[in-house]
Amino acid sequence: MRFLLAALFAFGTLGLARADGDSEAVHKLDASSFDGFVKANEITLVEFFAPWCGHCKQLAPQYEAAAKQLKDNNIPLASVDCTTEKDLCSEYGVQGFPTLKIFRSSAPSPSEYQGGRTTNDIVKFMKKQTEPAYIVIQDAEFLSKVLSEHDEGSFLLGVFNDVSSAEAQEFIATANALRNDHSFAIVTDASLATQVRPAGVTAPAVILVKKPESAATDAVPAHETVVYSGPFESSALSTFINVESFPLVGEIGPENFQKYLERGYPLVWLFLEAASPLTEPTLQVAREVAAEFKGKLSLVRLDGVRWAEHAKHFGIKTGEFPGIVVEDRENSKNYVFPFSKEITADNLRAHFQGFLDKTIQPNLKSQAVPESNDGPLTTLVGTNFDAIVNDNSKDVLVEFYAPWCGHCKQLAPKYEALAKIFEDNENVVIAQVDATENDTPAQIKGFPTIILYPAGDKSNPLTYSGERTESAMADWIRANGKTFSGASTTSETSSTHTHDDL
Repeated sequence: MRFLLAALFAFGTLGLARADGDSEAVHKLDASSFDGFVKANEITLVEFFAPWCGHCKQLAPQYEAAAKQLKDNNIPLASVDCTTEKDLCSEYGVQGFPTLKIFRSSAPSPSEYQGGRTTNDIVKFMKKQTEPAYIVIQDAEFLSKVLSEHDEGSFLLGVFNDVSSAEAQEFIATANALRNDHSFAIVTDASLATQVRPAGVTAPAVILVKKPESAATDAVPAHETVVYSGPFESSALSTFINVESFPLVGEIGPENFQKYLERGYPLVWLFLEAASPLTEPTLQVAREVAAEFKGKLSLVRLDGVRWAEHAKHFGIKTGEFPGIVVEDRENSKNYVFPFSKEITADNLRAHFQGFLDKTIQPNLKSQAVPESNDGPLTTLVGTNFDAIVNDNSKDVLVEFYAPWCGHCKQLAPKYEALAKIFEDNENVVIAQVDATENDTPAQIKGFPTIILYPAGDKSNPLTYSGERTESAMADWIRANGKTFSGASTTSETSSTHTHDDL
């Protein structure tokens, strides 16, 4: 299910990749030149790629053109071939291609590139990176203009007596770190803050301004405000912004899915039906309860009819709307709010608290256990996965597949042949599971994924990334399975290759 959600919602960092070609403007870096180059330039955009990657090939001409345009702005674009610079790519956490990161000579670590993949997108995004992360507002008219034009993310207004003060400097550090997601401004006249918050504030202060969840009317103001009350430290300010800038129940989609993941809180999915009379009362209850769980859970809503497959993979049947589920993404478990229960504040609060306290049980999506599993190839489902895979006396190889996956279909006869090779070895189990219909503990990012769970060492599974032939897989099992004499305890060197089905 992890893969299905990512395939539908996420985009960007798990692409296929490209050959770099002969670039005139893009600087090619390796381990010997990388550090010196990024430290010598105030800001650098680096693409980590692989020559075989299709998405990288598509990006290549756009990236080259952007590099040429940004030369006059002293914003170099560089590239690193991860097939030859594996250690360098590993150092910066590259897991798919192309991955783009922004390096600053003044920052200890890079930030993720969050722009588009066209030449204009790259140029526009990178030029913005060289602009100040905040503006200083000195009169009421300018502040009014800024507020009226602000239409994305949150607006943070810092109120300080002196821009050089320690509090203001922490605010500026926060602005530099979060510049791509929020807008920042400073006033040194506290009376100006009454335009944002009529009750006013006393310097030093930070006011977060965001749109209300309901459309502005005479009864609903054009914006909501929250005043920061914590210590003036960049980390604490960032946490405050992370908690308060998101809606209590935000609409989720491809454009903000990754931002919700990066927020770091478990997602609570609300699958709603627009025409249903239950939708608005459910949202009202959800917002009330969400306010009590700020900083602990992220509540998101989406059209349950349009995203029916999402709902299905969470265990919510077609038509069971409103459907509510808490996703424990880290442990691949889901906690569905019982459809038979009335959606009240008390019931929803109890469900959320039960999830946090670990006093409620997850829902396990599973096909029926096969009546017979005596053939060479064992069929796994959600309810028998643990019993078979975690048998410490056996080496268990599992193929995680999807019925629609072309590569899985190509692998099928070879995998069946592999099962026959070990048919008479009672210490080896060759198994497969339809990962679209069954919940398992495995974090699957593409299909097919083949994982060995060694005997006596189930907590250290090994992912197969070698040649997909029965002989190659058989040799790998013999080399890495713990039931074989003289078995190795290390897996084949894995690559950063991502599956073509992505």
